[in-house]
Amino acid sequence: MADWKMEAEIEYCVPCGYANLAAWMTSELFQAAGTAIAISLKPGTAGAFKVTVDGEILWDKKSQGKSPDIMEAKELKAKVINKLESLAKV
Repeated sequence: MADWKMEAEIEYCVPCGYANLAAWMTSELFQAAGTAIAISLKPGTAGAFKVTVDGEILWDKKSQGKSPDIMEAKELKAKVINKLESLAKV
């Protein structure tokens, strides 16, 4: 049985050069949740940068119109921590 409690997927545009952003966001999520999260990286195209945790879209560049900046990434990290804390209460 898996030890993680959450699953995340980060889809990123390869031609746009978003691989480093995806790797950095992966690091931030691991820092927030440790072994409680499993993260998949999904190479994409067409300007994609989408962060999904347990089926909930936390960031989508297409709807937000931009990639997350540092403060927004910290907010994403906080959302993951909140989700993890709510799972612990169940």
